Amino acid sequence: MRAALAVGVALFLSGAHAHAAIRYRVVLLRPPVTDDVTSDALARVRGELTAGGFDVSMLPQDPTLDVRTALETVGRELDPIAAFAIVRAAGANTAEIWVCDRMAGKSVIQSVRLDAAGTPGEPSRSVVLAVRAVELLKASLAQYWLASVRRPEPVPETPPVVEAPPAPYAIAGLGVEAGVGWLDSVGAVSAVWQPVVRASYGGSHGWAVRITAGGFGGDAVLRAPDASAQIRQEMAALEIVHGFLPGRHVQLVVSLGGGAYHARVTGMGTGTQSYNERVSSSWSAIAMAGGGVVVPIVAHVALVIDGQIGVTWPDNLIRLLGAEVGRTGSPALLASAGVLATF
Repeated sequence: MRAALAVGVALFLSGAHAHAAIRYRVVLLRPPVTDDVTSDALARVRGELTAGGFDVSMLPQDPTLDVRTALETVGRELDPIAAFAIVRAAGANTAEIWVCDRMAGKSVIQSVRLDAAGTPGEPSRSVVLAVRAVELLKASLAQYWLASVRRPEPVPETPPVVEAPPAPYAIAGLGVEAGVGWLDSVGAVSAVWQPVVRASYGGSHGWAVRITAGGFGGDAVLRAPDASAQIRQEMAALEIVHGFLPGRHVQLVVSLGGGAYHARVTGMGTGTQSYNERVSSSWSAIAMAGGGVVVPIVAHVALVIDGQIGVTWPDNLIRLLGAEVGRTGSPALLASAGVLATF
C-alpha cells in the first residue's frame, strides 16, 4: 500500500507538472508555390504565435488536396488545436486567410485586399496581410490565446523592513525617586544620613533633566576643645543626566548640575569658658558632578545608586570662640541609594 501510494503521488505530481507546462500547438501550412508577400506574412504570423505562447509547426501543404481538407487533416499526429493557411493567387491583389479550429470543428475565412506595392506612406502588403491574419487568429482562438500567454512570474513581495524599537533607558519618561543619602563634608565635620528625593524627565535617547533635593536628616557635629556646633544641611540642584547601556540589566548614568546649599549652625560652649548658644545661617551656590548605576527590577521600577561630589562657593566657614574650626561643602561627598519609578 505504501508503494501504491507513492506511485499515485508521483503520477499526480507529474500530471500536474505536465498540465502546468502545456502549450497549445498550431499548424501553419506552407503553400507549394509562394511569393515574398506570403512568405513574409507567414513568418510574421509564426513569430506572433510563438510570442503568444503557442507551439508552432510549419508543414507543407499537399497540392493534391484542397485548402479545407488540408487544414482539417494535416498534422493529426501533432494533435494541434488549429491549422492556418494563406491562399493567394500569383499576381492577385487579394489573399484569403484560413483558420481551422480543430477543437470546435469550424473554419473561418477572411479575404484581404492588398494594395499595389510601393505606395508611399503605406505599410507593405506582407505587413497588412500579417496583421489581418493575427487579428483573425486572435478572434478565432481567443480562449486558447489568453490561456497560452506567458504571464510573468509574480515577484515575491519583499516584506517591509520593520526597524526594531530602540532599547529602553531606565531613566526614560517621568521619574520619581526616593532614597537615603550619606553626606560627608570632608574635614572635621561629621558625616550624616539624609533623605534624598529626585524628580526627573528623560527622553528615548538617554538624556534627562533631574532635580535633586536632600536634607531634614540628622545634624552633623563639629567639636572643638571648648565648644561644639550642630550643623543642619539642606541642598537642591538641577542636573543634566545621561544614560548608557540601554536595555541592559545594569545601566550607567553620569550627572552634572548646580544649585543651592544651606547650612544652619548652632554653636555652644563645652568647657569652663562662658559661651552662649549662637545660631548662624549661610547660603552658598553648589556645583555637583557624579555617576551611578541603574538596575531595572520590574517594568518602570529600578534601583538607583549614585555617587556625587559637590563644591560650594563661597566656603561655609564655621567659627567657635572666634576661631575657625572647620567648613562644610568644600568639598562635600553625597552617596545615595533609592528606588526609581517611571511613568
